Amino acid sequence: MFTTSSKYFLGIGTLAAIAIAVSILFVNPSALAATALIGLLGAVGMLAGVALYVRDGEITSDEISASSHSAPTTSMWPLLTAAGAGLLLLGTVTQAAVFLLGIAVLVAALVEWTVLAWSERASADDTFNAAARKRLLNPIEFPVLGAVGLGVLIFSFSRVMLAVDKRVGVVLFIVISALVLMGGVLFAVRSTLRRSIVIAICTVAALSTVVAGIAGAGSGMRTDLEIAKYERDHEVQRECGAEPSKHGDDGATRTISAKSGVIATVEFVGGKLIAHVQGIEGEQHSITIPRSNPSSIIFRNHDAGEFRLVAHLGAKEVTEGVVVEVVACTQMTRRGAEQLLTLSIPKPSVANGPYALSVAGVDGQNIDLVVP
Repeated sequence: MFTTSSKYFLGIGTLAAIAIAVSILFVNPSALAATALIGLLGAVGMLAGVALYVRDGEITSDEISASSHSAPTTSMWPLLTAAGAGLLLLGTVTQAAVFLLGIAVLVAALVEWTVLAWSERASADDTFNAAARKRLLNPIEFPVLGAVGLGVLIFSFSRVMLAVDKRVGVVLFIVISALVLMGGVLFAVRSTLRRSIVIAICTVAALSTVVAGIAGAGSGMRTDLEIAKYERDHEVQRECGAEPSKHGDDGATRTISAKSGVIATVEFVGGKLIAHVQGIEGEQHSITIPRSNPSSIIFRNHDAGEFRLVAHLGAKEVTEGVVVEVVACTQMTRRGAEQLLTLSIPKPSVANGPYALSVAGVDGQNIDLVVP
């Protein structure tokens, strides 16, 4: 019943299964060793199934005489299938993106491989078999390859725009747009243009974009974007001090166009912070906002100079033993201008508070924030 090679594969699979159980029960349930052993178990299980199906490649004389098909054509799909399986396994211990890429490569390679194997045995005519494969897969391949190619071009162009200065980026965008328009006009006017020339122009343009994108990714983003990325990745708080921020206050807005969801208005008048809550008459010393829902507060500055409204939202531990204050703030607001501060607080004030609003650089002027 079992062929010689299948016995070896089944034996290795049994040992791998035992090793997985020992690793999970006695070592570490999330260890890399268990993941690797699961991959080994799947691989040898597949090989054992293949060995049993083909009977180690042994065929009878009747099967030899009955076989009238030529040898299968060379194909890259087995290699890509193995690469997809490797990416799938690697993604379980690295990043979700690698795991998803492995699934995509594995599914695409298996589909292509299956259809190729079917088409080679559709008839005794190789020309008909190739046409059958194209008729089945070309309606899927062309849109997918086009979308992938367009995505690569867009991503490459974005790396270029992120690397160059903002003013240079505007000029570069105009120049590239003009070149694309000129190319389209050329192809439309010169309809007799040789196909090889059109393909060469498009290939050179695409390769130039990809090379420029690689160079842009290698040089990194421009300084202001690097700073913003560092602050985001390391959870660095936005600069909420009394002095203007180099990047945070660049191009500060002076008015508010949309006021939907505003629950209160805070005014800075004569060195005093005053709160007006929607639906409640008179000045208030506290503002109640719902938990985990975005809530907007308007800040108006009526004093000479520039000030910002700062929300103090407790503290949190970013790493073991490192606790930082959680703050949110508006941009610097000059006299007569207004800014919108939107807060979404996940924890109640009794658990992580107290919460309060204040003006940066002004002491003794606080408005309590109450989060039920």
